Amino acid sequence: MAIIKPFQGLRFNQDIIHDISSVVTPPYDVISPQDQERYYQAHPNNIIRLDLGKDISGDTEKVNKYTRAAEFLNTWKKNGILKQEDAPAIYIYDQEFLSGNTWITRRGFIALVKLEPFDKGHIYPHEQTLSGPKADRLKLIQSCQANLSSIFALFPDENNIIDTYLSTITIAKPKVDFVDDGGVKNKLWIIKENTIIDRLISLMKEKPLFIADGHHRYETSLTYREQMRKEQSGLGNDLPLDYVMMMCVSMNNHGLKVLPAHRLIRNIKDYRFDHILRSIQEAFTVVPLDSRYKIEDFISHLHAETKSHTFGMYVGQKDAYYTLHLSNQKLLDTVFANDHPEWKHIDTGILHGMIINKILGINASDVTLKDYVKYVKDEREAVAFVKSGQYQLAFFLKPTPIEQVKEIAIERKVMPPKSTYFYPKLITGIVINSLS
Repeated sequence: MAIIKPFQGLRFNQDIIHDISSVVTPPYDVISPQDQERYYQAHPNNIIRLDLGKDISGDTEKVNKYTRAAEFLNTWKKNGILKQEDAPAIYIYDQEFLSGNTWITRRGFIALVKLEPFDKGHIYPHEQTLSGPKADRLKLIQSCQANLSSIFALFPDENNIIDTYLSTITIAKPKVDFVDDGGVKNKLWIIKENTIIDRLISLMKEKPLFIADGHHRYETSLTYREQMRKEQSGLGNDLPLDYVMMMCVSMNNHGLKVLPAHRLIRNIKDYRFDHILRSIQEAFTVVPLDSRYKIEDFISHLHAETKSHTFGMYVGQKDAYYTLHLSNQKLLDTVFANDHPEWKHIDTGILHGMIINKILGINASDVTLKDYVKYVKDEREAVAFVKSGQYQLAFFLKPTPIEQVKEIAIERKVMPPKSTYFYPKLITGIVINSLS
């Protein structure tokens, strides 16, 4: 199964950086241009300068945001801003957050995992990847020679053996403890005792790993490894480039929360909602909702629906909400006869294949472009975008069940992009893995 080992991570030196929250960020792909600027201003050593640097007028192939990231990284190491662990460690990482009115904790551990190609081995993806983000992350890893953030992976733990073991070794005060700007409480324990590490590795020995978040970065690490091996013949078989930093969380963990990523659509060719509605009604029962509905009422109504494959829709032109219930299963058989037949069983697949592609005329390659589709987790934000006229339609989904992720992944199939939104996002900069 997956090969796991400890490592000597790089962390912000808390003797110099007293407020860790001022130098860390969420993952690069959820940071808006406005937030990017805010993180730049938050602290001169904020990880944003490495993970999502600014393009500057006059940049060239030799001088650009990627080379600047490497310069920042090397300078921070030289000046003691970033300090390497004095011994290999595994890092236990808690994120405590509000779910409704209740505080819950997601716990896992950060370690190195040996890279395996997706078509064999015991590491499974579940989402399609896009070429643009992979090219960006490859340039960054080539320049910095480091994992700046962890891949997020899940493992089966039916009897909660590993979660129970982790709880026994987090009794002491955490080494890192801060609240991020999203209000999430982040805690990190650094475990260097060999007996504890060996026991955890032994418990994980037979576990497969399912990538929850970080598909692009994982594939980028595979590409980087292959490139380096081609360029430097005679390299050994157990080098830093053969591993990637990964946060591993039990599928049974009580803090594992999946949110849906709702879809906003624009630039629909020859847009006429009455025509679109008739096409939708060929496959779905469409129920218009009371015009007095507020977004909160609408989402509550959607989540209360017990029928499978139920979606919400908001139409800006009419300022109206609708629920869509799949009613023509046979039509799905036709739509998915030759492409992604597994999608006819999952909500994101039905939405993309049946509605976005077949009815709205936006094909799979266009779905990856921001000119057509935007992914949003906040329902109020989604409605606001449509009301403002920036988008024509919003489609709302229920969360994808964890078991469905596992079922798709174990068959080495993939879901559409952004089929899952694991909340909260892992923090970038809490620990770094150097590949050099």
